[in-house]
Amino acid sequence: MQYIVKILMVFIILVLIIGLARTLYSMRTILVDKPLGQAFDNIVTDILTFLVIIELFRSFIEYFEAHRFRLNTMIDPAIVFVIRELIVKLYDTGHLQWEILMALGFVVICLGVVRTLAVQFSPDEDKKSQECKHSSITTQKI
Repeated sequence: MQYIVKILMVFIILVLIIGLARTLYSMRTILVDKPLGQAFDNIVTDILTFLVIIELFRSFIEYFEAHRFRLNTMIDPAIVFVIRELIVKLYDTGHLQWEILMALGFVVICLGVVRTLAVQFSPDEDKKSQECKHSSITTQKI
């Protein structure tokens, strides 16, 4: 089973390297073929997409190590994706309707609150705090 996990990690790293190379190559062709204003819009979109992919792969690697999905590592890519969409829409149109801006802001705030609660009430933290309490009780008895 560990060999499969190691092979999958190598595969994830290879996909990241290929994605980075593709992004860098598209930056070069965009800068040569298009005016700087259009090129900058495409570069920002590509880089933000790559950041979302990195966050997703980070979640998968953590799953392979812990054998479970942690809520806070799944919310991170969602937050990055929503912010990416916000920035891409701003670059594409130059302005946003207030309804869309409020909706995206509300989604980011909700995801941030859920992430904060997931970190605060994590099962790993409960186990660690119980171990600390147990160890402090045994040291006091000695």
